[in-house]
Amino acid sequence: AECPAVVPRCMWGARPYRGTPSALTPPLPFVYIHHTYEPGAPCRTFAACARAMRAMQRFHQDTRGWDDIGYSFVVGSDGYLYEGRGWHWVGAHTRGYNRRGYGVGYVGDYTASPPDADALALVRDAFLPCAVRTGRLRHNYTLRGHRQMGRTECPGDSLFREIETWHGFR
Repeated sequence: AECPAVVPRCMWGARPYRGTPSALTPPLPFVYIHHTYEPGAPCRTFAACARAMRAMQRFHQDTRGWDDIGYSFVVGSDGYLYEGRGWHWVGAHTRGYNRRGYGVGYVGDYTASPPDADALALVRDAFLPCAVRTGRLRHNYTLRGHRQMGRTECPGDSLFREIETWHGFR
């Protein structure tokens, strides 16, 4: 499996990180799957996904008071992964577990229907094998939905049913 293209922060117009980020120590044992809920619709173009990334970062920094966008990576329905905190820095995606895994968020609300097949495959068939092969994720990693780690409906019922079928789900 080839590693998927990741849109770097500079291309989507990220603000600077506030403060000093904490480094992760790969290979990590977990991946946590999220949906953004807001924006509720999938982004299908680079322009729409870049806008969604900037909006999420503003919300996370200005409303929640976090240092940066919380997710490690975000999945657009435009065929790309977007760098949030990326491979190297501790995120703010799964309270109490941020140092142990990457947080991958799908843009959209996936309560009633799942993301597009291509967006699902981008993570399942490209991102996860790449993360293992490059030593960022343990070969025996555990994949979980956000709801398994705390009191939330995230990543939505439909997306959760999908990830239950993926390699590493426990």
